[in-house]
Amino acid sequence: MRPQERRREFLQSQGYLIVRNFFASGEVTRVRHAQDAYYQGESNLTPTFQWPQSRPCSVRSRKHPYVSFFRSEFQNLLRDGRLATLIRETFSLKEVRFWHDQLLYEEPRPSGDVDYHWHREQSRWLTCHATQMLTAWIPLLDFTPEMGPITIMANEQPHRMTLKAGDLVLFPATTLHGNPPNFGDKARRALAAHFASADLHYQSAGKFTHVNERLVRKLNGVPDFQDPAVCPLIP
Repeated sequence: MRPQERRREFLQSQGYLIVRNFFASGEVTRVRHAQDAYYQGESNLTPTFQWPQSRPCSVRSRKHPYVSFFRSEFQNLLRDGRLATLIRETFSLKEVRFWHDQLLYEEPRPSGDVDYHWHREQSRWLTCHATQMLTAWIPLLDFTPEMGPITIMANEQPHRMTLKAGDLVLFPATTLHGNPPNFGDKARRALAAHFASADLHYQSAGKFTHVNERLVRKLNGVPDFQDPAVCPLIP
């Protein structure tokens, strides 16, 4: 059985896939430095859509979207083609469209209740329709279970990941997952990137909205989730 066939089989049975050492350690280190620079308000790219420029940030819990449009290090990691090739092979897609990203940072806490905030991404993407939508969750440093890495509910059992910088976790929008608190000894740093099949398009969902609707162009008054400025196809 070829590697991509084994990956597809595991993904279908477990609802997630860990790919070890997908990114080189030096590359992840550069991305982590870019994260620090971003939190100092430093950007080296300018998006074509309107979104606030980065500014200094020092809060304990941070979630910043669109960072791959402000720093080339994130853009290269997510959209240089390597990740798209893996996604096409694993999910049997002809083309892959970028949907959204989030840079994540969580300082440790001494103790407290364990709340996983269980959810499925499809519950947050109600205005999206596509053959496939999925997430790549990328640790930016080595993770111990105490740090609260992404946890997948696989076969009715929570599987808390032990991950290294350079690994990644892939899972479809239907997979139940969460992040427990960080009770480790250093800040939790990760990058979540979301992708879709090329046929991604808008569908009305009552009052529910997604932030991308504010940024993409409108066609006949309808948000265009195939707008290449925000949701480009990845070669």
